[in-house]
Amino acid sequence: MSCGQSNFGKLLRNRYRVLRLLGEGGFSRTYATEDVDRLNAPCVIKQFFPQFQGTGQRTKAAEFFKEEAFRLYELGENHTQIPRLLAYFEQGTSLYLVQEFIQGKTLLQEVQQQIYGEQQIWELLADLLPVLEFIHAHNVIHRDIKPENIIRRASDEKPVLIDFGGAKQVTQTSIGRQATVIYTLGYAPTEQMAGFACHGSDLYALGVTCVRLLTQCLPLQDASGQINDPIYDAMSAKWLWRERLQKKVLLSATN
Repeated sequence: MSCGQSNFGKLLRNRYRVLRLLGEGGFSRTYATEDVDRLNAPCVIKQFFPQFQGTGQRTKAAEFFKEEAFRLYELGENHTQIPRLLAYFEQGTSLYLVQEFIQGKTLLQEVQQQIYGEQQIWELLADLLPVLEFIHAHNVIHRDIKPENIIRRASDEKPVLIDFGGAKQVTQTSIGRQATVIYTLGYAPTEQMAGFACHGSDLYALGVTCVRLLTQCLPLQDASGQINDPIYDAMSAKWLWRERLQKKVLLSATN
């Protein structure tokens, strides 16, 4: 059996009840589920679901998916602001990973409701920079930091970094070699878009996330795939976020 609309309410692996679709990416689908062996405790299942047919692409995507499971296990067991891996298995023709459910709102949901102030940004950085320091110390680059991949946990209001599907394990042999290009337009620096992501790429993406929270300006993609970004001038490669600050958002003179 595989996850899917026709299987909502049914059990996967005789244990996980599929409730609803949460999101869909290039090679996976994410579902809200319940663990019936743990008193219907909520969890999240990510199903390997590539949207392309080529065997080579599918094999590469499957490798990324398995690597994500390893990253979650290694990192989530040792940091409270990274979801824990609860299970990883194969059933039918699909791969699945089960991860901890984080109750709360994403920063994307938050910024759609209100603009951040300077103090909120400082607090966010104080909470998230140690998380980046932790994953970088484990030679991992997240490669997809953006508001929708950060959840503010309802229980303690701590930001939790999610979606390690694009994370890269950095080794001495990979530092100088061009990697598979994974990024989100409007957040990634040029070296990452060229395939040379580094630890600084995550810091750049976090910085971009912060200015978007301050301005409430998000990159928008039109029907033709073109990105309209109100705070970045691609022709001059300049950020215009200060010009888009609303009058009620005041920054200290030193920033």
